Amino acid sequence: MGKNRQKYFHLKKGETLIKKGMMDYCVTGGYGHAAMGDAWLTDRRFYFAADVRRTGHQLVVEIPLNEINEVTKTGVPVLTRSILVVADGRPYRFNVFPMGGWIRAITRAAESYRAQAQMPQDGQKN
Repeated sequence: MGKNRQKYFHLKKGETLIKKGMMDYCVTGGYGHAAMGDAWLTDRRFYFAADVRRTGHQLVVEIPLNEINEVTKTGVPVLTRSILVVADGRPYRFNVFPMGGWIRAITRAAESYRAQAQMPQDGQKN
């Protein structure tokens, strides 16, 4: 994990870190222009940050778990395989190896978040 990118990510009050690691974000949705950075998955959101060396800017992708509709593999195996996260109809493509752990973790976190949101709050009747 890049130490300089860690300064951009902070856990929010009551938030729990599930997984973190390095990955690439395919900025244009294709395979060519990927930004290498760090990803964090919490019990509330998926967060990616990268420093874009050409411009010196910070690239941040933050996806609330309640917006995630689908998490799958996409592309040609071995050559261009990526994780595709679809959130509110918008595709986000990430390159990471191995990807199975990330797919399972993001899917489980999103499902758990939705299930928790549907539970009645304390003091409310079903």
